[in-house]
Amino acid sequence: MYREQLLLSHDVRLDVEVSGKDRWKLLLRKGKKIVVEYRSDGGYDFKSVEQLRYDFERDVENAQRQGR
Repeated sequence: MYREQLLLSHDVRLDVEVSGKDRWKLLLRKGKKIVVEYRSDGGYDFKSVEQLRYDFERDVENAQRQGR
């Protein structure tokens, strides 16, 4: 299993967890609230790591613009 937490600001955190070949999740949290969530079992159409990162970062930027 791989797990990483990045503190982006005093209350904004990025959690990355890979627990198997086809089991992963990316979460952007503000406090205890999940703002953006991508999960392998959540319907995301995985094409490549690069595309996953691009899509997730785009959604994070959109959430930050909207003040979530």
